[in-house]
Amino acid sequence: MLLKISKMFLYISVFSVLIVISSTFFPFIGGKYYFFRFSIELALIFFFFWWAFEAKAGEALAKLKRVYEKPLFVAVSLFVLTFLLASIFANNPNGAFWSNYERGEGGFQMLHYYAFFTLAVMLFEKKEDWEMMFMVSLVASVSMILYGVIANFGLVRNFIGPNKAGQSPDVAWRNLMEARFQGSLGNPAYVAPYLLFSIFYAAYLWCARKIKNAKVNASVWGALIAAFLFFFLLSQTRGAFLGLGVAVLVFLVYSAFSIRKIRKWILISLAAVVLVGGGLVYFKDSPLVKRIPGSRIFEISFSEDTVSTRLWTWGSAWNAFKEKPILGWGPENFSAAFDKYFDSRHFVPGKNSETWFDRAHSVVFDYLAETGISGLLGYMSIFIVFYWEMWKTRVRKGAPDKEVGPALIRAAMIGLPAGYFVQGLVLFDVLPIYLNLFLFFGFAFYYFYPVRNNISPLSGGGHNRGGFTPKEISNGIYSATHSTSNGGFTNPNPIEKKEHHG
Repeated sequence: MLLKISKMFLYISVFSVLIVISSTFFPFIGGKYYFFRFSIELALIFFFFWWAFEAKAGEALAKLKRVYEKPLFVAVSLFVLTFLLASIFANNPNGAFWSNYERGEGGFQMLHYYAFFTLAVMLFEKKEDWEMMFMVSLVASVSMILYGVIANFGLVRNFIGPNKAGQSPDVAWRNLMEARFQGSLGNPAYVAPYLLFSIFYAAYLWCARKIKNAKVNASVWGALIAAFLFFFLLSQTRGAFLGLGVAVLVFLVYSAFSIRKIRKWILISLAAVVLVGGGLVYFKDSPLVKRIPGSRIFEISFSEDTVSTRLWTWGSAWNAFKEKPILGWGPENFSAAFDKYFDSRHFVPGKNSETWFDRAHSVVFDYLAETGISGLLGYMSIFIVFYWEMWKTRVRKGAPDKEVGPALIRAAMIGLPAGYFVQGLVLFDVLPIYLNLFLFFGFAFYYFYPVRNNISPLSGGGHNRGGFTPKEISNGIYSATHSTSNGGFTNPNPIEKKEHHG
């Protein structure tokens, strides 16, 4: 029972993206972090209560042992460790660990992300657990969008939106199409990467959940993905648009090489994506393209002020890194580095120019300046291990993929991190993005190292009902049979056959 309550608070934590407290100085920030931290702390407390009062002897330790030696868990742990070390040896350690009201990140918040990830990989051992988490996340995504629509139309007084309340419906609708959509996140730049993960969750449930009526299944999930794409465009976030394009291309290219059954249709889709995407960018100045909602997203130019300011800021970040190359200036300390290595081109007399940055607006330069080469390598190691483990599961599984659904899931899993990383080259990570990033890697952990039939390693007097010891399970030895806890795809960790002699 206590373990179920712990899992419940993990589910609840994803609703932190909906918290907006209009009475605070930063209404879209503080409440989200308080809600998320409180939810994770309660989940952790009830997990310890379970360990103290309900767990069998050694059961909690067995769960931990199953997790801590796995390469993906080690990579995430190393990143968090370097992040915390950078906080301790920061230019301003207090700010690095506790952050401030404007951002809410820092070492203390990173500990909560790590607890979220650790509890997820330890407690979500069944396919149903991850389906529930994805369903809950999609409810949060839809609610985030509804908040933005309601705020835009001024239907609720305390909802904060970019437009004034009391407008006529046609004016409000026109503003919704023209203004950058921010939902309940408060920044359009956060909406697009957040919805990038939401699209993956919907696509996974489309492929993994079994519904008798295939047309209904396709209609429901297809409509949801289309809605996410629509508001993705309304956010008008060009970096995320590029990220989405890369994710889709990776998805289609991998699918074309892996799925023979529908290869022709995949190649047609790939050609259509390239032609349509390239055409929209090439004809971005035409009246027809400009009438498309969110058409700003197609206006990609390296001569804009936002591009120039980012390049100058990256230069400041690089100079800051050269001064403190090992652990950097510390999380939440970029503003000090930016001030010291300020590029005077930011200041233009007589122009309303932006002359202060507390982020480098790039995950690479942010981690490089704030956590040094140690933090950046720790961060990159997660992606390296992820793709290495993905390759290993494919080698064990065999190629080409025989079932379309599992192959599409694998293709989506390969494409999503690529899309996230591309958009992150011109943005930084915040709670709505961090939450989904750690959630995705938690799901990847489940995908790479599934628990056989969700049977406790200690059931049956030290052996599970499948006849394997806790040590065998913790070392990644699983049954080759199709497991109900493996997301609807063939178990990628087949047990090695051995001959036994009497």
